[in-house]
Amino acid sequence: MDLVIRNVKLIDGTGASAISEVSVEVTGSAISWIGSESSRPKRTVHQEDINGQGLTLIPGMIDCHEHFTGDGGTDVMDRLLNDTAEEFTLKAVGNCRRSLMSGVTTARDVGARFGVNINIAKQTAAGAVFGPRIIASGEWFQYPGTWPAGLTRTTETPEELLLGIQDMIQRGAGLIKVGATGFRPDGAQFPSMSREALDAAVRAAHDAGLKIAAHCHGFEGTLLAVEAGIDSIEHGTYVDEPTVRLMAEKGTYMVPTMSTWDARERLAIQAGLSKDQMADVYDRKENSIASFKRALQAGVIIATGTDAGGSPARHGFVAREIELMVDNGMTPQAALEASTRVASELLGVQEQVGTIEVGKQADMVLIDGDPHSDIGALKNIWAVFQGGRRVR
Repeated sequence: MDLVIRNVKLIDGTGASAISEVSVEVTGSAISWIGSESSRPKRTVHQEDINGQGLTLIPGMIDCHEHFTGDGGTDVMDRLLNDTAEEFTLKAVGNCRRSLMSGVTTARDVGARFGVNINIAKQTAAGAVFGPRIIASGEWFQYPGTWPAGLTRTTETPEELLLGIQDMIQRGAGLIKVGATGFRPDGAQFPSMSREALDAAVRAAHDAGLKIAAHCHGFEGTLLAVEAGIDSIEHGTYVDEPTVRLMAEKGTYMVPTMSTWDARERLAIQAGLSKDQMADVYDRKENSIASFKRALQAGVIIATGTDAGGSPARHGFVAREIELMVDNGMTPQAALEASTRVASELLGVQEQVGTIEVGKQADMVLIDGDPHSDIGALKNIWAVFQGGRRVR
């Protein structure tokens, strides 16, 4: 069905200022016309007609870091370690729907046991599963000590790592994910993958035309990942000045996932934990915020990701992640672009989505309010469109 949204405030995601009283036409799945209502060409075909007066139209949002097979919450790690492939698949179907309903029309799934996310991505693309367009990594890779055995695919040599990456590529992965840092039992950080292994992983991914992301929670391992040419640093909880300067120089993206500590803090307070019991939560929070601010000051490219399902953060709350980015120094316009155009560039899909422009896919969200003046308005979703089809 064709569509017109009349007299709406438009934030197109390109970096331009918002424009009031604009009409946007969709033909099939693509945006076909943008302009003033008075100059809109007359159509003889039937269109869904929406009066956008008082609403704001933004591009469909993009979450660069989700794990659809996890529900989040306090027991997320137990479930990620113990659920079966069938349970993961069922949970992913529900979480895909939650994400789409929150205005996320495109997403990256950066790791699932058994590579379940690759099949989920194929099913959402086919329309069999209701959810965002998904770029999925399949399993993600670690050397021993990054995460509990079984959560990821553990390899011990660059040769094993390359064989695993080729397996994911053959199965249809749309990106590669590695773990570059780990924590020892005493909480000390350490680089969990050698520079040789990181170099090999980057070459393998790039030779296949794919981006590569690295889980990073430590100083030294993050620097090694950036030096190796990793495309995006995921989390970046402990990032120092030399590293953010190098990231800015090389064009390395940062996906800060501040929802991880935000959700953990909220759940801990609800559980009545003492300040001593919450010391680790506060440490992660403080270092995450400090690293985010360093990256922002240095000019690092920042894209939005929640880590929903891979942490206590739940799916469907991308607006909270964007709000945290604004709370910690980003302008509302920059934070919204980090969730649309900038995120599309990280995913390599900027020719199709990420902005509202003629010829692009009609992935759009109608907001009751103006997120440029109040970022909290992103929680007031009036409608969601994906490929021209109204899905909410």
